[in-house]
Amino acid sequence: MQFFITSVALLMAASSAIAAPSRRQAAADTKIRVILRDNVGGKQEVRFANINSNVGTGVSGTFTTLEVDVGTDVDSTLRCAVQGADGANIFATRGVNLDDTFSDATNGEWTFDGPVAITDVNCDLNFAPNNRNVAA
Repeated sequence: MQFFITSVALLMAASSAIAAPSRRQAAADTKIRVILRDNVGGKQEVRFANINSNVGTGVSGTFTTLEVDVGTDVDSTLRCAVQGADGANIFATRGVNLDDTFSDATNGEWTFDGPVAITDVNCDLNFAPNNRNVAA
């Protein structure tokens, strides 16, 4: 009888351990997206799997705005740049900031000076601000 009670107790303990919910860590928020919009409602999104996959990504189109959207677990110094067919970086403004490398900073879109043809998008932790601020 003692064996039976001990066995039942062990089985109950084991089953409650199995049934207990496991504590899983939330997945890291490491998204990196560059959203290019045109002036008629169209858009293209460029997604990078992680900061190590920042090799230039080809795009095709004429756009008026750009938005960088990064996850909370991405280094906030990450900046992105876009190039035209000639390979030169393209400048855009956000508020009084004029720059050719763009951050998220949760401040919304950057606006190009009219529609621009973009062929390539790059994001890199080594990009630095290149402010040519607009007079207020």
